[in-house]
Amino acid sequence: MTFTGVTPYLYYEDAAAALDWLTEKLGFGPDTRYEGLDGRVEEAEIRVGPSARVMLTGRAPGADEGGGALLIVHVDDIEAQFERITGAGVDLEPPKDEPYGPRTIHVTDPWGYRWYFWEGDAMPPS
Repeated sequence: MTFTGVTPYLYYEDAAAALDWLTEKLGFGPDTRYEGLDGRVEEAEIRVGPSARVMLTGRAPGADEGGGALLIVHVDDIEAQFERITGAGVDLEPPKDEPYGPRTIHVTDPWGYRWYFWEGDAMPPS
């Protein structure tokens, strides 16, 4: 048996607004939206690079569905991602070299999810 991937599944009460923000501010996409009869996005997925995706639901999480998440997105050019995000109007700290290896920037979306962009890999402590 081999693991072949993992896909985050996030709860956004307004999934359409979240998809728009993730596209505009972080550069993700394209997305696929599944709307209910009322026109609200009930389920969706958004591409993150050529082989990764994030699934979304259009409702707030229940008490037993997790209290939060930190998502690490690997990039090959942290400076370019920083320029993209700040150019879209998001205020964040400049990239920094972490003591555990990667060069990173940290963004929290308007719904409280933390998106950490990493260039490089974490290294085990010596």
